[in-house]
Amino acid sequence: MCVGGGNNRHHEEEAKRRQWAADRAAEEQRQRIAEQERQMQAAVADQQAEMVRLQALQAEAETKQRQTVDALRVQESEQLAQLQAQQAQQNAEILKMRDATSTVSASLRVLANAPQTKAPTAQQTRIASAPAARTTSPTSQLRIGSSGRGSGVGVNLGG
Repeated sequence: MCVGGGNNRHHEEEAKRRQWAADRAAEEQRQRIAEQERQMQAAVADQQAEMVRLQALQAEAETKQRQTVDALRVQESEQLAQLQAQQAQQNAEILKMRDATSTVSASLRVLANAPQTKAPTAQQTRIASAPAARTTSPTSQLRIGSSGRGSGVGVNLGG
């Protein structure tokens, strides 16, 4: 009766071994999947942290850019106001010059159209002047030798 019983046991043990191997493979697969899931979650967390960091950097850059643009706008409006003030000052100076020029022109026209009369002049008398100092040297006419005028050097030797 036990002829077929040993074969059955062998099949059962083989089935148990296969089940145990399948269970072990399934557990290893679950562990691999769990590790992959942990790695993916860590990667997602890293990506989210990096995204938050980049968003903060972008917000900071936008704020700096807005501040720079605002500063440039203020500077531009100050320069524009300064240029307008300079233009107004130049226009005022030009108007002053025009007024002065037209006033001078009007005065000259009045003088040009006025009748020409001579104003009385004072009589001048000539006062007798004292004898003037001599401008030539007493030795300027002296000559040495037979050379012509201008020869020699020095006061005693001529011209």
